[in-house]
Amino acid sequence: MVPALEVHNLSVRYDGAQALDNVSFRVQVGERVAVVGPNGAGKSTLFKAIVGLIHPQGGVVQTYGAEIGYVTQRSTVDWNFPVTVHDVVLMGRIGKMGWFRWQRPRDREMVRRCLAQVGMLEYANRQIGELSGGQQQRVFIARALAQEATILLMDEPFSGVDMPSQEAILALLENLREQGITILVSTHDLNLAVERFDLLALLNRQLVAFGPPRQVITPHALTAAYGGQALWRGEDYALVMGDIGCCGETRDRYD
Repeated sequence: MVPALEVHNLSVRYDGAQALDNVSFRVQVGERVAVVGPNGAGKSTLFKAIVGLIHPQGGVVQTYGAEIGYVTQRSTVDWNFPVTVHDVVLMGRIGKMGWFRWQRPRDREMVRRCLAQVGMLEYANRQIGELSGGQQQRVFIARALAQEATILLMDEPFSGVDMPSQEAILALLENLREQGITILVSTHDLNLAVERFDLLALLNRQLVAFGPPRQVITPHALTAAYGGQALWRGEDYALVMGDIGCCGETRDRYD
């Protein structure tokens, strides 16, 4: 079976510092993967390398012709920019509009359909900054769907959203899985990753472990990824305390 995504020996350096070191894994169509690790582990760097926003020093990313939708961290977006929800989703159609970038009836229909799918159609004429964090995340998922993406990368989608919004996003991701959309989500919530995702990629610049969550989360792997910040409770339950970066540093540009 041809996978949805393969990463082979991916390495990225910034100013002589290693952000990713020979990372390799494979994801099948429709699987949901949680990418976890401490601050500075390279989670955001991994996503940017997969989508082509940064150029790796080594390695190969294979998507087999699939369209990739990338939902960046909310903290990187200017929410005061005067653009409506409809226009944000329409941006996902730019690559499909042809040379002159003219909206066609099918583009407007696709925007309407994608907003309806994420439950945001009634907000189409709202300014994007007027929405809650969870609503904003759903709008950006709609933009990826309008792009006709079959691989969705989401960088910290649960950061700054309340529990009902988190559950709404998770339910939406479950529906997308049924459509054959492959999803990779970075998160600091290790317990959420274990309980709600098919696969877990434990990252600390190198790929410490990859596979079903209950197989990945072991005392040895947690110590390798989080150092002294990892606590083991019971036989199969992991709890990470604190939010320091790898090797003890605070959040840096690699994550």
